[in-house]
Amino acid sequence: MNMKGTAMLQSVRPGAMPTHLQATDARPATLGDPRTRRLHLAVLALGLLWLLFWYRDTFLAMVGIWDRSDTFAHGFVIAPISAWLVWRRRHFIDHVPIAPSLLGICAGLVAGAAWLLGELASVDAVSQFAFVGMLVGFVWAVMGSAVVRTYAFPIGFLFFMVPFGEFLFPTMMQWTADFIIWAVRASGVPVYAEGFLLVIPSGRWQVVEGCSGVRYLMASIVVGSLYAYLNYRSTQKRLLFVAASIVLPVFANWLRAYGIVMLGHLTDNRLAAGADHLIYGWVFFGIIILALFWIGSRWQEDEEEA
Repeated sequence: MNMKGTAMLQSVRPGAMPTHLQATDARPATLGDPRTRRLHLAVLALGLLWLLFWYRDTFLAMVGIWDRSDTFAHGFVIAPISAWLVWRRRHFIDHVPIAPSLLGICAGLVAGAAWLLGELASVDAVSQFAFVGMLVGFVWAVMGSAVVRTYAFPIGFLFFMVPFGEFLFPTMMQWTADFIIWAVRASGVPVYAEGFLLVIPSGRWQVVEGCSGVRYLMASIVVGSLYAYLNYRSTQKRLLFVAASIVLPVFANWLRAYGIVMLGHLTDNRLAAGADHLIYGWVFFGIIILALFWIGSRWQEDEEEA
């Protein structure tokens, strides 16, 4: 006992802190001082508010589209969901180094240049994507690459705020019309088609933007991406589920449109007309999404630990 005590005393020089105490009390240098970390968070909050104010016209243009179009109404909930995703992983921030990033500064500058090009060319989608890119670039520049990697999905999820996908309307309308024509004829009902106008013995039907399925596709991609992130840790499973969330609503919309036409035909247009058209569509789509989630739950994985 005395010999062990002597050996310990010999390893400590006068005026020096014992080695074992140094290892226990020292805070990892890469994590930084708590006050410095709070300063980074304060700069981040003020900087994001400044960007929202300075580029408010671009942001308000996005909000206007969310308000006018059911297809992009999900834009209202993207930022709150992103904030919630960060909050639920808030304990990770204590284990991640925070430091300014030159790559983040470069990304922000590139996004700023893209925004300017979008404004000069009057291409709203480019300006809006670039605006979100500037927000992401600023987070990266202030908080550093390690933080961005840790919160990659919540940060990237913000890009769903951009009302993007209107170019899909003509193509998906045509796909829907082609499927209705094929399916109705396969059901023994004659169809005359001219463009998006379909004529059957019981009446006329026209495939419009609301029939294209773009709104279902956008909603499915957002919800499917969120579900995959929350329930899977494997990148492969996440990608497969997102792919299913893209493919399934397209086929589901075809069946929905066909079902509405046949329901109207078989009931002499007493059902599946007017508001019923949209109600039946959303109910059918909801059933499909719930089925997708039920299947996806069979491969659910445990949540990642800090």
